[in-house]
Amino acid sequence: MLKYSYMNKDRKKIIDHISRLEGQLASVKNELKLDVPDCEKASKTLQSAARSFAGLREHFVETFLLTHFIDTKKKKNEKLFTQLIALIKS
Repeated sequence: MLKYSYMNKDRKKIIDHISRLEGQLASVKNELKLDVPDCEKASKTLQSAARSFAGLREHFVETFLLTHFIDTKKKKNEKLFTQLIALIKS
């Protein structure tokens, strides 16, 4: 099993981000439990949660790559890293 020690400095931010996602999903779930749910509200909240999850995933991948594969002291690697992150985000 890989140990993600590089995440230590960002751990609180990541946990807070996950907590916000859990809140958004709970909001959607509670809305859908109502007798007359507001589907537009639930849909918008779910869409927002999806974007938030994508951002969390991007941050995790970026941190992993930066820590394990990119030597930021080399300009060539920095440019490739920037291009790779742009590709991942597209």
